[in-house]
Amino acid sequence: MANTSNVSNWDELNFLDSMEEFEQVAKHKGRSRKRKWREIESIKEKHRLKRELEEYEH
Repeated sequence: MANTSNVSNWDELNFLDSMEEFEQVAKHKGRSRKRKWREIESIKEKHRLKRELEEYEH
C-alpha cells in the first residue's frame, strides 16, 4: 500500500512541476506581448511627434 502512495506522490509532484513550467511559459509570453506592445507604442509616438514637428516647421 505504501508503494502506491509513493507513486501517487510522484505523480502529483510531476503534475505540479508541469503546471509550474506551464505558468513560466505563459508568464514569458505575457512579457513578450507587453514588450512588443510597448515597442509599437514607442514607434507610434515617434511618428506622431515627427508629424507634429513637421506641422510647426510649415
